Amino acid sequence: MTAPLTDNVWTRRGINVLWDGAALARIGPVSGVISLRRFFELDQARWPEEATPLTGGEALVVAGLDAAIDALDAETVTHWIEQELYPRIQEFQSVFDGRRALIFWMADKSRWLENTGKGCFEWRLGCGNQGQLLPLASLLWNGAHKDVRRIEASAEKGANRWIGLYLARIS
Repeated sequence: MTAPLTDNVWTRRGINVLWDGAALARIGPVSGVISLRRFFELDQARWPEEATPLTGGEALVVAGLDAAIDALDAETVTHWIEQELYPRIQEFQSVFDGRRALIFWMADKSRWLENTGKGCFEWRLGCGNQGQLLPLASLLWNGAHKDVRRIEASAEKGANRWIGLYLARIS
């Protein structure tokens, strides 16, 4: 595992997952968050700059990935991420040449698990899949999960709070 990220570069660059509401609010208005469906539409339209709502001017925040994953069975979700979602993530990164952040808002932190033994982050699937673990970080970042960094925010007392996951670039 790499060292945690404690600065705010994730608000401007990278492919990220965020679950902290306070951190989301600091980026910009929540009204700028788009649906996963809209993310797919923007990709289909080839990312028109005037129609791509960047929160804070530098981040595209997408909600609904967790709901889409929960709607699929464990076998289908892996195929869907690899064949449908990942190419769109790659295209976003390519079009904006890594100068913008893509942030997937997934509000339930309790479903993310850090498997230090395997060096990866996993997502606990919804009840229809009996709580199976999905190697979601590996799927989202095309196997670059070893370079994924925990995004941490300073806590008033004690250890930093884990608020998300960050990867600078996918290959």
